Amino acid sequence: MELKNVAGEKWVVALSGEVDADNCGAVSEGLLAEKRIAPTLELDVSGLTFLDSSGISALLQVKSDLQADGHDLKLVSPTASVRRVLEITGLLGVFGLEESA
Repeated sequence: MELKNVAGEKWVVALSGEVDADNCGAVSEGLLAEKRIAPTLELDVSGLTFLDSSGISALLQVKSDLQADGHDLKLVSPTASVRRVLEITGLLGVFGLEESA
């Protein structure tokens, strides 16, 4: 994970590689550790090559935990494969992504 602060209003976290059963716990812990920093945690998933159901579940839990503390999680720049997984599961809007036209 790579972090960068954008004008104090959001943190951008770049994920790369895979988020699956092997590492989703570590990803969740890392993301939740940043919740105190800014109101919005923006997750750049342009480098994410794979996202399975455990990864989706972890991201949903992170979003829920952040929202409970008055923060938010948004995904940006999904790869075609990640976007397709989110589209199939009906989660594009949940993560702040728009439906394809």
